[in-house]
Amino acid sequence: MLLPATATASQTLAIQRKDHTMTTAAPAANRKEQSMPAALSSTLLTTDTSLVMLLDYQKHVIDGIHSTDHELIELNGRALARASTAFKVPVILSTIGVKLRGDKPTVSSLRADLAEEPEYDRNTMNAWEDKAVRDAVTRSGRRRLIFAGLWTEVCLLYPVLHAQRDGFETYFVSDAVGGSTAMAHDTAIQRMIQAGSQPITVNALLTEWIRDWGTFPYAKEFATHMEWYAPEIERVRKRLRAKPYEVEVA
Repeated sequence: MLLPATATASQTLAIQRKDHTMTTAAPAANRKEQSMPAALSSTLLTTDTSLVMLLDYQKHVIDGIHSTDHELIELNGRALARASTAFKVPVILSTIGVKLRGDKPTVSSLRADLAEEPEYDRNTMNAWEDKAVRDAVTRSGRRRLIFAGLWTEVCLLYPVLHAQRDGFETYFVSDAVGGSTAMAHDTAIQRMIQAGSQPITVNALLTEWIRDWGTFPYAKEFATHMEWYAPEIERVRKRLRAKPYEVEVA
């Protein structure tokens, strides 16, 4: 550390003592990290620190998406749900307008994947302002929130920004979401990143949860998951190669 030219003897001694404390404390922290060979570092996402939030995967909402292929969004939303369940990661499932307006609930395919989970219906577009949803987050005891929601610029953006500003660590699954236009989707993505949220894809999330094949307790469940997902995603990719999705720019 560089000392100011006018530093007094007492100031110099205090700084030297602080430096000594920092340098002697660091090896102890390193030894603690090295003494946990069977545990994954909490620096990256783990299954026991994550909470997944799936918001508004409803037919009328999906029908309004013009940035991304609808089948791709639904498939990746299902992949996120199924893997979370297999890996024992808690999931919060929420809809909007079912009771208030008579809107359709979660699409049947995704709802079947989360048959054991309650469905929290809301009036507000910002799930973070819904008491039942917030209470469910609190009960989980987890502060690493992984969001997937529709549309990107509305029911995904608002709770991500709100939770991030409330001190939670937030992520959003970019290949399981879509917006009303490509511009709306892209702008919302930029806004979430600028607020401190982190984008992640479904497969990147799953491999981050796994990391060590020798210690991950759900390796067989992952293999079963991929037996389902791999042919499904390849089928969608093949269709999109033959006829690319027509994006609505603005």
